[in-house]
Amino acid sequence: MKVTKFALLALMVTLLGGVLSSPAGAANLPTLKMLSTTTCPACAMMEPVLKDLADKYKGKVATEHVYLEDHPDVAKQYNVRYVPTLIFIDEKGNEVAQEVGYRSLDEVLAVFAQSGVKIK
Repeated sequence: MKVTKFALLALMVTLLGGVLSSPAGAANLPTLKMLSTTTCPACAMMEPVLKDLADKYKGKVATEHVYLEDHPDVAKQYNVRYVPTLIFIDEKGNEVAQEVGYRSLDEVLAVFAQSGVKIK
């Protein structure tokens, strides 16, 4: 009986973990995921760009901000060497581009466009 409860608990944690850690792009929206640290000046400069993108294109694009101090596994997953690292994800959840460093809102939109992702 304990093994069954443990197996059920493990399954629930796995399923729930998948939902909680799914990129915002899982909602069928292109997504900009910013990987940063709390001490990075360029990361701090990117925060308003992320906010502008989310505000101006609400319902058309999603944003996600991941602090690598809290999620070192994400740094390994994306092979992060410098921050901010910007991960561009299409509406199907596929990574289409990866950029490093500060990018203006226009530059972010251009990367999506060059990757074939239309933000309507």
